[in-house]
Amino acid sequence: MSDRMRPISFEKMVTWITTELRDNESIFGVHKSKFYRNNSGKSVELLGEKVAMPLGPAAGPNSQLAQNIVSAYLTGSRFIELKTVQVIDGEDLKVSKPCIRAEDECYNVEWSTELKVTEAYDEYVKAWFLLHVLMKELNLSDERDFMFNMSVGYDLKGIKSPKIDDYIEGMKNASGTKIWNECREILISQMDSFSNFNNKDLDEISPVISPSIALSTLHGCPPEEIERIVNYLLKEKNIHTFIKMNPTLLGERFVRDTFDQMGYDYIVLNRHHFILDLQYKDAVKMIKRLKAVAKNLNLEIGVKLTNTLPVKILNNELPGEEMYLSGRALFPLSISLASRLAKEFHGDLQISYSGGADFFNVDKILATGIQPVTFVTNILKPGGYGRIVQIAKKAEKQLIGAFSAINTELLNELAKEALRDKYYYKDMGKGDRKKVSSKLSSDDCSARGSVCLNEEQKKCVPCSDTCELCVGVCPNRANVTINLEGKGSSSHQVIHLDGICNECGNCAAFCGRMGKPYKDKVTAFWTEADFKDSTNKGFLVLDRKKGLCNVRKEDGQIVSYSIGQADAISKEMETVIKICISKYSYII
Repeated sequence: MSDRMRPISFEKMVTWITTELRDNESIFGVHKSKFYRNNSGKSVELLGEKVAMPLGPAAGPNSQLAQNIVSAYLTGSRFIELKTVQVIDGEDLKVSKPCIRAEDECYNVEWSTELKVTEAYDEYVKAWFLLHVLMKELNLSDERDFMFNMSVGYDLKGIKSPKIDDYIEGMKNASGTKIWNECREILISQMDSFSNFNNKDLDEISPVISPSIALSTLHGCPPEEIERIVNYLLKEKNIHTFIKMNPTLLGERFVRDTFDQMGYDYIVLNRHHFILDLQYKDAVKMIKRLKAVAKNLNLEIGVKLTNTLPVKILNNELPGEEMYLSGRALFPLSISLASRLAKEFHGDLQISYSGGADFFNVDKILATGIQPVTFVTNILKPGGYGRIVQIAKKAEKQLIGAFSAINTELLNELAKEALRDKYYYKDMGKGDRKKVSSKLSSDDCSARGSVCLNEEQKKCVPCSDTCELCVGVCPNRANVTINLEGKGSSSHQVIHLDGICNECGNCAAFCGRMGKPYKDKVTAFWTEADFKDSTNKGFLVLDRKKGLCNVRKEDGQIVSYSIGQADAISKEMETVIKICISKYSYII
């Protein structure tokens, strides 16, 4: 199979959403019971925009494709930090696979978007329209309650290139672009599919997709370069800016001592990053200068704390020599850096927070005056996007309107508490997931005895009789549950959608059996090229009306098959194909 994703067309996406909602009361696998509406009467103001909840996915796998953004929005995300774009894109960007391991602390070897920049732009515009549609159609809000935040990198030359400049300008005003007009035309043609969303709502959708940027620079980027980029974004692009900063600002000694104290002594740091990265004193001076520039331009500026932490690969956790740490192990570092910087500025520093944020600390973070709060690791775990609902509900009490100041005393106490709290310590039993010795088969998704969720069960994910872990943890929604209309353990099955899988490997990490769902489950292919490029057992529908398919059988043999044809393929494969064509045509 290919690790190149194929974005879903807007027309197909609208059909997918409306059909799945009608037939299964879900959208991209998110059940309507998880749809979030803020009924608290409270909201916040971020960068001049009113949003119902200052939470959402950080730039990463959960904000790369339109369906990812939709899934995040449905479950409570209202601040979407879009996946980073840069001048190197598409097939020119080499990302090792698998690229994610999130069993406990999370590691990744990802980079910026794996799409071409033009494709990424289209995904974000499609998502922008879909969120407006769903907001009205599902009665989630009477007015726009969300915002998008661009993420761009990595140097001034790349950001000033025509490719990235066109992207930034298109995000500032998408009207007249090809994808904008296409989305409008498709929604007009399918308006009868909606009960609440109408032409008036469509006309009121603003073409200003994002008036703000989170700047991402590479490790070792000189402080002068960072400052030049921010000055350019403020003065030339006239755009609100958050500067992403690294936990290396804390210094190697603090990071090493913290990890050793908390049981992460096996993590090996790369010393050169602490030497070459932006230094704390330089960062403070730079922020002061840039705050003055932003104030004169009537723009807002802040810091994004923090980026991931580069560590050495020593045990083949992922391909390569270096991987990036995130999740709860990062929280004591990120919150400590936030406390130090907030104190330097006497609370007058806007902070966009990311670094181990979850259900257990989100209210405490927001209580300090920090907003927004973003996350990745937490929603790569069992429950996936569904975890956001409880985080959002817990955060409602801390919605404070527009930013005024950071409560430095409260933030300092939170930072001290993080260094003592056993929740952030490495518990060797907590992250271990016991797999049963049997191999994963294409028609076995029974979870009886397959996975002990341990502490995860207490946090978010209820135990059930059926295993759909791979469905929830896939950021792209590439693992789909279908109802086989049988009984008991044969009542449903998980199939894999090749077209939207980038082989990140997260589903394999959480599978309760010795297998990889993205390799071992029956796979639905969308193109002949993808079918030929793969070794997965699965099918490519050639003619839906005739039920004609190309099928790669369990033994690897490729055959032509028509529904009802006797003894051509296994009964299990036959059932899956028949059900997909008759009941789930929108996914194939």
